[in-house]
Amino acid sequence: MAKKKKQPKKTNEERILDDNKIEYTEMQFDWLSGKKIALEQVAKAGLKEESILKTIVCLGSDGPKDYLVVCLPIVGEIDLKMVARELGKKQIHLADNKKLIKITGYIHGANTPIGIHAFKEFPIYFDKRVKDFSEVCVSAGKVGRSVRLSLSQLVELVDGQFIKVSDKEV
Repeated sequence: MAKKKKQPKKTNEERILDDNKIEYTEMQFDWLSGKKIALEQVAKAGLKEESILKTIVCLGSDGPKDYLVVCLPIVGEIDLKMVARELGKKQIHLADNKKLIKITGYIHGANTPIGIHAFKEFPIYFDKRVKDFSEVCVSAGKVGRSVRLSLSQLVELVDGQFIKVSDKEV
């Protein structure tokens, strides 16, 4: 008798999507083996690199708990001065990677706007350069595990806003 392939246990973020009746597709990208290998996997899946979003946790200038999240293409760059101007803040800094798990509950590489919004309620911002994508991929709360879903549903779920995060092309 053939054994059934064991399905990976759902992450909290996938359960949040299920609870909100948001359709998604589970994706696996091996970022631990390097960006080049992961981007080859993205291409094999028929996806555009620009639709794979990274989640950057930042600290604003309005106090020690002024955290915010910026989601932008994995192949894109963030201009912290531009983000500060867009949000009317003096400065924006990257959050300390060593303290990410304490700040967000996630290790570096697993931060996700879905969980951070649900559990920490930090404001979530999306790069204007992805506004025209119908679907994007974001982390599912574990390194290498992502969910592909409707951008508009994601933005609505996390009360996201679009801002300009860089002048560089992606």
